[in-house]
Amino acid sequence: MPPIFYPRLIRRVRAILIDSVLLPITVFGSLILGDALGVSHTYGKVALILLPIFVLEPGLVAVTGGTIGHHSMKIRIATIDGQRNINIFAATLRFLAKLLLGWLSLIFVLTTKKHQAIHDLLARSVVVHKNPSTLPAYEILAERTSDSAEYLYPAAWRRVLVIFGYWVLATVGLSIFSNIVASSKCIEGHSCATWEYLLLLALNIAWLVSLGGATVRGWRGQLYGCRRRTRGAA
Repeated sequence: MPPIFYPRLIRRVRAILIDSVLLPITVFGSLILGDALGVSHTYGKVALILLPIFVLEPGLVAVTGGTIGHHSMKIRIATIDGQRNINIFAATLRFLAKLLLGWLSLIFVLTTKKHQAIHDLLARSVVVHKNPSTLPAYEILAERTSDSAEYLYPAAWRRVLVIFGYWVLATVGLSIFSNIVASSKCIEGHSCATWEYLLLLALNIAWLVSLGGATVRGWRGQLYGCRRRTRGAA
């Protein structure tokens, strides 16, 4: 089996940004076409919204190995061995998980062995380069090596659970500090002074950094609640 090479996170983010622009344009065009054809029933309009979403995301992923964004970035979604396209059921599960979890899912790309997001783990999929030989070395990522010979790690479900716990704590902390440093007029009425806006921006950046840090350290067994143990330690 040929070696599998994975893209950097930024390449996956670019693919998502391309899809996030194309998808609403396509849905809007579908609704315009429906109006032109005289589609007025509620179920008909719902179908006009859902059909292009289904075609552009799980449909294209199952049939062609990726969305338009993925193909634009010359990456594709494959089964865990990197050889085949995932089936329509896995592609649909992957899309729904990505939709539900949003950007938080992508943080796991920074720490999982095969550079998988949460929605990849659930669908048993990986994102790989189509033609790694045409890319510079810094764009090509190999599978992360394991240090399981040196450490005993908690079960994956426990690490994920602890990571989510830290996410919740970080989110609660963000809410508390935001209410302390900003006025009620800013929080409730969205009328913020410049210094309040900058302070809230800094807090949100710190929140994102803390989520990423908790994910990476949690998966590596470096957080309280899911610490790894040195093999042979008492």
